[in-house]
Amino acid sequence: MDRQHPTAEHAYTRKQWKRAVNLSAFLGWLSIAVPISAGMSNAGLFQFFGIMIWAAAIGLPIAFIASWLISAPILNRLMRKNISWFQAAVWGGAITCLIALASIAIGRFRGWRQSLDPSSFSRLGGGDKVREIDGILTPYGWLNLAQNTAIFVAIGIVISLVVRFAIGPGDRTS
Repeated sequence: MDRQHPTAEHAYTRKQWKRAVNLSAFLGWLSIAVPISAGMSNAGLFQFFGIMIWAAAIGLPIAFIASWLISAPILNRLMRKNISWFQAAVWGGAITCLIALASIAIGRFRGWRQSLDPSSFSRLGGGDKVREIDGILTPYGWLNLAQNTAIFVAIGIVISLVVRFAIGPGDRTS
């Protein structure tokens, strides 16, 4: 049994699987960290890179943990057969939907717990754009969450296509 190709039923090697998981984690982090860091650095390029260092120190471990916990098992199963471009896009969207669902569930649970505390008062946003009051999302907050989730899933689809390009079509013809 070959270490690079543990069984005859896999279309991709273990090395390609690891590269797919790691590349998806890095690209996922990059697609979130760059826009946030660019928005925070009004002074210029030097400040942008300073923020990116902190974004890497905090965000990269989170990205790799999430990718190995959520993406790796799914990719391990998927990469037994050749992955088409369409399958890559569909599963990239599905994996990012799972990550978004976990994040939303945790956030809404925390908001619900905050709403139960009578001594707590909080408000995110102002004027007509209040997103959250005492941990509970407003209609505008739900719209904002839906838009951010749709963008996150679209980014996941693009990342999955880049990863599919990087790992290639696989070596099994059936």
